[in-house]
Amino acid sequence: MYKLIDFYGDANIGFYGKASDKIFISAFDKDFSEILKVPSFKISIGNMEFAGLLTAMNSNGIILPFIVKEEEIRKIKETGLDFLILKERFTALGNLILANDKGAIVSELISKKSLKQIEDVLKVEVVQSSLVNSKIIGSVAFATNKGAILHRDAKEEDIKIVKEVLKVNVESGSVNLGSPFVSSGIIANSYGALIGNKTSGYELDIILRILSV
Repeated sequence: MYKLIDFYGDANIGFYGKASDKIFISAFDKDFSEILKVPSFKISIGNMEFAGLLTAMNSNGIILPFIVKEEEIRKIKETGLDFLILKERFTALGNLILANDKGAIVSELISKKSLKQIEDVLKVEVVQSSLVNSKIIGSVAFATNKGAILHRDAKEEDIKIVKEVLKVNVESGSVNLGSPFVSSGIIANSYGALIGNKTSGYELDIILRILSV
């Protein structure tokens, strides 16, 4: 099941929410549980609406930036998932960590000393790599437990890394009428997907096929 949506006119919905097979966190007023089939939690991060951009998550845990506030941590605790406040200078962790319940790829911009912490919270193997000649790996790729979509310029070696680490089928695509930064326009888990409402029918076919929703 899927739904085309925006966030107050912005089709870059991936900035505002993130889903796993356990929970959905977002700045949305609507919980979309009928689509994603998991409990919904409305939350800000660092008093900002970018719950998708500023976090990384799978069904085991959530990685938070150091700017998260105490009241936001209390809300995260309500989800029942383990969490880590990552002491790194970069805060847009959604751009730097690509994870599902089978593995995680972490940007080379994150220090090696943080890799074990990330591994312990997400409870998966962590591999440090770039993707599509970019260290902002979470912006050029999107993954669930069923499939992954990569930037349209992804090479065979990029596809191989994602297949091996996340253990899913991979395909190149775009969202919102040609944006190659696929994570900006998708929020999805194994059960459903929310997709930016500027996405074309051709783009949608690829997204739905590879994510199997």
